[in-house]
Amino acid sequence: MSDAVRELYSQRRYPALSHPEAHPGVLAASARCAGVIAPALPEACRVLELGCASGQHLLPLAERFPESQFVGVDFSDSAIRAAEQAARAARLTNIHFEHADLRDWQAPDEPFDYVIAHGLLSWIDDAAKAILLERIASSLADSGIACISYNTLPGWALRQQAVAMLPALGALTEGTPEIDPLLEVLESTSALSDAPYCQHLASIFRDLRRKGPEILPFDELAPVCDAFHFGQVLKWAGDRKLRYLGEAALPDNLPPHLPAEALASLKPLEKDPVLLQQTLDLLSGRTHRVSLFCRSDTALDPGTTQSVVLHFGVRLAVAKLPPAAVQGEIISLLHASLVEAAPSTRPLTRLMEDCAARLGPRWDPEKGGRAVSQWIFQAARIGWVELRAEKVTIAPTPTKPALSSLNLHFARQNRGLVDAYHRTCHFPDNHQKVVAALDGSRTLDELENFAREAAPDLDFRPWIQHLASRGLFPG
Repeated sequence: MSDAVRELYSQRRYPALSHPEAHPGVLAASARCAGVIAPALPEACRVLELGCASGQHLLPLAERFPESQFVGVDFSDSAIRAAEQAARAARLTNIHFEHADLRDWQAPDEPFDYVIAHGLLSWIDDAAKAILLERIASSLADSGIACISYNTLPGWALRQQAVAMLPALGALTEGTPEIDPLLEVLESTSALSDAPYCQHLASIFRDLRRKGPEILPFDELAPVCDAFHFGQVLKWAGDRKLRYLGEAALPDNLPPHLPAEALASLKPLEKDPVLLQQTLDLLSGRTHRVSLFCRSDTALDPGTTQSVVLHFGVRLAVAKLPPAAVQGEIISLLHASLVEAAPSTRPLTRLMEDCAARLGPRWDPEKGGRAVSQWIFQAARIGWVELRAEKVTIAPTPTKPALSSLNLHFARQNRGLVDAYHRTCHFPDNHQKVVAALDGSRTLDELENFAREAAPDLDFRPWIQHLASRGLFPG
């Protein structure tokens, strides 16, 4: 790592973040849809994360899947110490952390089913980039999946140029050292115009403000923050005998805000997938990708069809579908079953059984099964539903709410919690005492009384129900 990057991580701790799109249950579903014949299931796999920071991504996976094995590597010794402390507190024996520089670290003899490098490729120097890709390639099992995130061009370019100007604009806030007042001035000034360019620029400054002083030093304001054209990343990967599969989240393969007519007009580019994807980046303004790769010698299923969704669990990913999305009796019944199951997942085979039971003798297994699998496949690509290679069951609010051992440790360390779908949940400082009290020793009434004293502004009953709906109280 460069000296500037090393100094940053020695002086500040990277924010504790989980990455929902890099969950093995999501990666397995996306890889199978891309043709990987038998990606490892999350309950029996080996996972490596390069640049694991304090373990916020890996630790909850280790707790949820005790039969799987997890390894995290990071060159920040303070982050590794925090990760090891959390593993001990939660009594996790299936996870191991290593304090090492990529230049010195060597992959173990036993390969990994999933290798994750989130927030790394764009933020390290060129020499380290090459080493990172080599370490990923040497660590993958025969059917292993690599998940790599990076900033993309041309969408990142305006943001890059805007950030480059910030040091020269201190006079706008009379030399105030904090970055937010300057970003606020630039956001409000840009927003004064209705011109699309100005509105876009205002949205960039708004996003920078949202990230705030915890994340910005490690992202746009980091010593290294590079962006690449999609084709460049594919070339680097190909040089290491890695093959591109698609994006980690299925909807990201087709940017959602491009209308169907725009996608149809690009059909002539389908013969050149790299050019098609680069054109999608150009037209959509995409700034970031989380891409999946496998070894170039991994056997892919050339006959992958929409019926592949039969292998997975499904959950609704949006609060409300557009009216035109639910057409016909079978799809209406399917949607009703998804709503009934929410926020849990339900195996697609079970959803089809529900439809068959409600239709009785009118259910045609061949036609009905085809209609359901086609709709689910398209809905997953659009982002209406999510496919997962795991079962997630969300329990109702318990009489004595108890966080998992790991989340209770996170709460007591003022770290965010990680929910059943691997999303990090952050809380205001004055709510942390209430969160840390969710150890199963108090009834709901006792917790409400405690919250009334510790956090008078907290509307406790809806709040605790919301936490339950996110699967934070495992049964």
